[in-house]
Amino acid sequence: MKIRVLGASGSKLPGFGLTSFLLDKTALIDTGAAASMLDFDELQMIETVFLSHIHIDHSLGLLLMADNLAGCNKKPIAIASLPDVLDGLRRHLFNNQVWPDFTAIPDRKRAVFKLCPLRENRTVRIGKYTVKAVRVSHSVPTAGFIISDGKSSLLYTADTRATERIWQEAKKVGNLKAVLVETSFPNRLQRLADVSGHLTPQSLSREVAGSGLKIPFYVFHIKAMFVKEVEREITGLKSSLIQLAREGAQYNF
Repeated sequence: MKIRVLGASGSKLPGFGLTSFLLDKTALIDTGAAASMLDFDELQMIETVFLSHIHIDHSLGLLLMADNLAGCNKKPIAIASLPDVLDGLRRHLFNNQVWPDFTAIPDRKRAVFKLCPLRENRTVRIGKYTVKAVRVSHSVPTAGFIISDGKSSLLYTADTRATERIWQEAKKVGNLKAVLVETSFPNRLQRLADVSGHLTPQSLSREVAGSGLKIPFYVFHIKAMFVKEVEREITGLKSSLIQLAREGAQYNF
């Protein structure tokens, strides 16, 4: 399983890409920077999008991808997530007001996207992957994902404050190789992190310890204006398990 970091930031400033990861060239885990980092030929290779939630820093690429691919894709791209995430996508983004409904343009059969609801905590096959959607604790309905290609598995927490559920599910996975974990704010803004459904380095440290996992944790979603401060605090944790997900990097699991 190969992961390319298209964007790892939780906010947009020059030089910072919004959250998006390319999986084996054919799948995306969230889409923040996808349309700005993938060329047209690469976009045409995408078969599946695992969408954690509809906040724009994670869903923006869907809107821009649709504009690029309409009339050019051979079959609809599957957008997989929890039903209430997909319902929010249809009502708030693909509502023919904010953006055209690209699940029905030009018609359902030839649309850019098709919506694929995932049952919570149930493993299903989508293409060459199996995926389990696990609800996490954010400010809107949000799914973390455990994704496997049969040889190795990856855990993506999505945006979340402290949560036990996803770690409980992770402990059931025998071939889990890595965790992509969010951390957004510095420790001094813990209250803001709690209210908005995010982690700080100190709460990240508690999550890593409580998870019981002894595998790499790659941190993404640091707010661009706090990068240096958060990086210092993560370094101060002195954990060999925690490292930063660097934009442009590729990891093999």
